[in-house]
Amino acid sequence: TFPSIAGGWNFSEESFIKDNLEWLSFGKIRASWGRSGMHFEECYLALGSLYSGQPFMGESTLSWGNGLYNEELSWEKTDQYDFGLDMDFFNYRLNLTIDYYYKYTRALINKEVLPGDMYGFNGVQWRNTMAISNEGLELDAKIDILRDTEVKWRTRFNVSRNWNRFRKSYSGRDFQEKVIGKPLSGIYLFKDLGMIE
Repeated sequence: TFPSIAGGWNFSEESFIKDNLEWLSFGKIRASWGRSGMHFEECYLALGSLYSGQPFMGESTLSWGNGLYNEELSWEKTDQYDFGLDMDFFNYRLNLTIDYYYKYTRALINKEVLPGDMYGFNGVQWRNTMAISNEGLELDAKIDILRDTEVKWRTRFNVSRNWNRFRKSYSGRDFQEKVIGKPLSGIYLFKDLGMIE
């Protein structure tokens, strides 16, 4: 089940705004929340798979291929929160839009190496073990410099910024090149004391 909800308030329609702020043509606050999910990229990922292994004493064998059975494996889930502000000024000559979103993806599927040497080899299993977050801010402005003349002139300005973070791993520690609490595509090096001759 993946629900969502959204709402908005046209505060420019309120009498205390209309009576006091003639230069504000329109104003609205928006907010929404929704959850989405993504199924496994491969079929039967939760069931594990077998493949033909090396013969033993002249007999064919089966080995675990794509991970051990995991009945608790579930869809990856993402919660997203959005907040926005729309405003028009001076009879709709100037428009400003501000948007902010925060997206948290949890239960990311990853192939985890299990402890021990059960079944005679290092077992692996697909599990919902990792999480990442994305958030962003965007500002959009439109200005009608020349509107009521034969020559029309509209200028638009847009700027945005996005941040992502690696939030969680199976072990609670950094995973491969991903550092918990840091951006996913960062470059991380050891801090040194300089060159010693």
